[in-house]
Amino acid sequence: MAQTMRVDEAELQDVFTERGWSDGLPVVAPTPERVRAMLAESDLLPDDVLGAVPGRAAVLTAEMLAANAVMAGARPEYFPIVQAAMAAVLDPAFNLNAALTSTGGAALTIIVSGPLADRVGVHGGHNALGPGFRANATIGRTLRLVARNAFDARPGGMDGSSLGNPGRYSLCFAEGPPPEGWEPLRVRLGYELADTTVTVMATEGPHQVANHLNGDAGGILATLASAMAAPTTFIAGKGGQGLFVLGPEHAAVLADAGLTPRDVQEHLAVAGRVAPKALLDAGIRIPVGSAHDMTAGSDGLLPVVKTAQDVYLVTAGGAGAGWSAYLPSWATSVTTAAVSRRVRVPHEPLPDCGDDVCTVDF
Repeated sequence: MAQTMRVDEAELQDVFTERGWSDGLPVVAPTPERVRAMLAESDLLPDDVLGAVPGRAAVLTAEMLAANAVMAGARPEYFPIVQAAMAAVLDPAFNLNAALTSTGGAALTIIVSGPLADRVGVHGGHNALGPGFRANATIGRTLRLVARNAFDARPGGMDGSSLGNPGRYSLCFAEGPPPEGWEPLRVRLGYELADTTVTVMATEGPHQVANHLNGDAGGILATLASAMAAPTTFIAGKGGQGLFVLGPEHAAVLADAGLTPRDVQEHLAVAGRVAPKALLDAGIRIPVGSAHDMTAGSDGLLPVVKTAQDVYLVTAGGAGAGWSAYLPSWATSVTTAAVSRRVRVPHEPLPDCGDDVCTVDF
């Protein structure tokens, strides 16, 4: 169990800042009562070990996660989502250590898909990627505070980010209603419609994609593909993953044209490739003998994503003249992958598997 300390309320912010426990914004005091209330929204005991990050001499306990959620300003009812998001970034496929130490400055982007998002107030409408929503802000902020306080990812230390991006404070949003005929992200990933899931991807900051006047699906696809092929994203020509947050107008145009999400993914995986000349014209040299295979295909083009499944599509935002956003992964598929987890509600019974071995999302 963690030790307690007495701090005068008037001195709390200065003390936490001086000790490096704050991200620069005010924090809520993680009193024992508040931490217990957070943990009560789970089946976890305070000393339960949730995981560790290879390369860092620290483990994360349930009490540490709850304390940082309190500090971030999260409400207890958010904690099941926090817990699922934390499990996702601790998955070895996500490679949290690399995301925290790289000079690339990745945001831990969290997409919440499912009915629990509405119940607790995770927002996916107007300004979904912006400020103004407590659940969005504090769920995402919790993961960043954990990175700082549990895994020592602080600027000038284990956090190697050269520039960073504002999404490193928090980047969490809910999937909005998909257009008619499209299934939500969680169903496309193999979960049930009644489930709530989190999908976490380590990304660059959002790149806004504007196309206000073209109501043709081919035009919208061309706009999205051109965003993917921008030579200045790190994965251009190397192959990573990309997240498109489709505004309602863009998503509706694609769905109304009879395109499925899979159709869009397959199209963008091909149309979003980049020519070596485009990289060279942008002043970007093509590495030789590196970990990144930059061998052009038979048509002379290089991939931006490795497969169609590496294009993630969600609908979010509000009506407003045709805006979307593109968030490329901060590194290639050799280094990192998006991870999804189902959110378990408090006291949910585990499956009865008899003598079989079961895999359960925590």
